[in-house]
Amino acid sequence: MTEEGAVAVSEKITTNVDQEEIEETLTLDQRKEELKKSRWNVFLWLGIAVLMFTFALFPMPFSAGYDDFTHSVEKDIGFVWGPSLPGDDLFDAPLHLEVLTSSPPTHSEIRLDAYVIKQNNCQQNLGIFTEEAKLGTNHAYQYQSIDSLIEDEEYTFKFSVDPGQYCVIIQYFNETSGEVDKTSNNDMSVKGKMWPNQVIGGLFGMICLSLSAFAFIGAQKHGAHVKKILENGDESTEDKVLASLTGARVAAGPTGPPSAGPTGGPPGADPAGPPQAVEAPVTQTPTEPVEEIAQAEPEPVSPEATFEPAEGGYFFKKLPDGSYEQTVYVQNADGSYAPHEG
Repeated sequence: MTEEGAVAVSEKITTNVDQEEIEETLTLDQRKEELKKSRWNVFLWLGIAVLMFTFALFPMPFSAGYDDFTHSVEKDIGFVWGPSLPGDDLFDAPLHLEVLTSSPPTHSEIRLDAYVIKQNNCQQNLGIFTEEAKLGTNHAYQYQSIDSLIEDEEYTFKFSVDPGQYCVIIQYFNETSGEVDKTSNNDMSVKGKMWPNQVIGGLFGMICLSLSAFAFIGAQKHGAHVKKILENGDESTEDKVLASLTGARVAAGPTGPPSAGPTGGPPGADPAGPPQAVEAPVTQTPTEPVEEIAQAEPEPVSPEATFEPAEGGYFFKKLPDGSYEQTVYVQNADGSYAPHEG
């Protein structure tokens, strides 16, 4: 690894450590505020994502009727927008045509032809473009057909187009004569739908959905920290046990004031005159040996350290001078005590 790479890695690690230290120093109120902001961000981005997906899936409708003069249905559907590149690809805008053959020709050789022509002027003669559309070599001129027509039957044509101005043509075609069928009682109606916002709305919807997911992860993280602070607090196990033991000692303090001292002088003293000498009583010399007297007196017991229970199954070691060690102990199965490793 080069020196520049090592420096970059070191700076990244330092940044991560600093960020973790900042997160650890946040107080409970700051954690709650960050949790609130993260939750609002989740709902905000999720709501925008729903709007974008709705915008993407909402179709742009249009309709057209049969023209007896041209013996076909012709419609200028206007400009279709989108980020698609020229040619057939995944980013093309869908275009659906639903044709109701209310009164088709009765000849068996009749078929239903549909053309989607990319032209700015739909009033011109589009015959040359329909012939090119039948070849299927140019994505700007598209063609589909259906045979064996049934009266009052609805047929659907599905196209995908690039951005641009388009003209739609639907007509009955006689395969025997090779021309458009011009029977006087022919009739049909067309309803179309196109989705030019599908790619744009779907892309922004996915971005907003990703941001909502990141906000949700942040909210879960802040929520876990808040829960940890509320349940466990920031104190260590030793501090908790010491605090509980101190509280117990304070609760078990003195029950009353000390007893009053002597209210008078020594016996035999005259309060009005000078103190008089009092003869000391004569005591007899004990006849027992000194060793036997010493044995009769109880020997002082050397105090030892004891273990006092605290909350949570922990113990604190009380020293002979009345002080406590700062180490928390736990009791083993054999009754012995060992320091708690937390």
